[in-house]
Amino acid sequence: MKKIYITILALTLTTITKAQSNALDVSFGAGGIVTTSISTTVDEGKAIAIQSDGKILVAGYFLNFTYNDIAVLRYNTDGSLDNTFDTDGKVTTTFGGNSIDEATCIAIQPDGKILVAGYTNVGGNYDFAIVRYNTNGSLDNTFDTDGKVNTDIGGNHDYARGIALQSDGKIVVAGGFYAGMNNDDIALVRYNSNGSLDNTFDGDGKVITTVNGNVENGNSVAIQSDGKIVVGGYCRPVSGQDFIVLRYNTNGSLDTSFDVDGMAITPIGTGNDSGDEVIIQSDGKIILVGESNIGGNDDFAMVRYNSDGSLDTSFDADGKVTTAFSANDDKARSIAIASDGKLVLAGKTSNGTNNDIALARYNTNGSLDVSFDTDGMVTTAIGTGADEASSVRIQSDGKIVVAGISYNGSNNDFAVVRYNSIITGLNNSHMPSEGLSFFPCPAKDNLKISSLTAFENINNITAIDVLGKEINLKYSLNTTNELNLLINELNAGIYIINIKTISSIISKKIIVSNID
Repeated sequence: MKKIYITILALTLTTITKAQSNALDVSFGAGGIVTTSISTTVDEGKAIAIQSDGKILVAGYFLNFTYNDIAVLRYNTDGSLDNTFDTDGKVTTTFGGNSIDEATCIAIQPDGKILVAGYTNVGGNYDFAIVRYNTNGSLDNTFDTDGKVNTDIGGNHDYARGIALQSDGKIVVAGGFYAGMNNDDIALVRYNSNGSLDNTFDGDGKVITTVNGNVENGNSVAIQSDGKIVVGGYCRPVSGQDFIVLRYNTNGSLDTSFDVDGMAITPIGTGNDSGDEVIIQSDGKIILVGESNIGGNDDFAMVRYNSDGSLDTSFDADGKVTTAFSANDDKARSIAIASDGKLVLAGKTSNGTNNDIALARYNTNGSLDVSFDTDGMVTTAIGTGADEASSVRIQSDGKIVVAGISYNGSNNDFAVVRYNSIITGLNNSHMPSEGLSFFPCPAKDNLKISSLTAFENINNITAIDVLGKEINLKYSLNTTNELNLLINELNAGIYIINIKTISSIISKKIIVSNID
């Protein structure tokens, strides 16, 4: 027989913030949060991927004395480091002893091998860099003999920002190519599965696209079901900066059926706009997310295009959505699509002093999903310093995982945060629970609640679990104004206890744990 014990969290509604309202998955790490140091200096997580077995991969870099090296970490489903991955869950890679190497994106092959892309300056200039690992974290020597490939695009600095896998195993990497002062171009490279350049792709495996002779960069890439390649990023016309989406045919030429010339350029606000990640819906519509400067501050920004490159006017009437978390800067960095089609964006928001992780969920029409913490937005402060999300993905069970960075007081660490798929927020109609005592602690079968003032006109008492399910609880009120709750039907987990009266709702957060 299992016993039920309850531990009361010392929180009342006067201290609960939106970041704490059932959002974090407490079965992951320490209350839903994991931070990892690789070095005693700077460690930054840039991209996340989830394996078919649920293990979580995060790629980025760490500062190895004076040079950056690529870092890949693998976590078990509970947030612990996976010691089957290079014995300690951490793999570091350098292209040269004194090179600056950083990973910006990650992809998992169908056979489980792991690809990361970014850049290295092993030759003096920055080049595209790709590394392939076996499932145990070792370098895959079938990939260009040593598991590593660096590609010079045009003799200057080249930075890879996005990676995607074709159904035939070929690898597509997008980024930027430095063509001169104030003149970056979009670069696209396709590799064969063994790491060699694919010469069927524009003759040499490389495509450079100039939009308007100013600065343009490809920050992300995705592959359509028909094999066409979609790149998202930004470009700078004569003035300002706009979202840009480009579509290429399978041979590397621009697809002129996409907005006439293969390029869709979209201004959002009156200031600069920057697209960070592109994704393709199952219906073929294309979404690019990033930020837009509106009224002097950056906001989350999202644009949805029809498959022909036109703006999708069924998406918030004009195809464009912006969201302000605060009166300061908010930047979306990544997007994931849930199984029900809802859109999850992750990035950062400024709290006026530093940044916090910002998460927003939208309905398929672009409106904020109010079932997600009452207003569609969640912010998370890991510590007292700056935190931000760089990448977001959704597990098969619907839980949301973000990776990024957290400042530990002296430098940055890798940060991974997991959220529940359904978040029940606490709105302003709830009354504070000062004056209530929940006991005994721990408790078995029953939870007693006493109050300094009388409980009046109770309608019902419920427990809300982390998935938003509301469970009616049986209760009795004795002559000493003490409530007795029957809680033996609750499973282990976090609950919000709601005491509903005619005029208010009194709430308290508890943890129920099963102990044999």
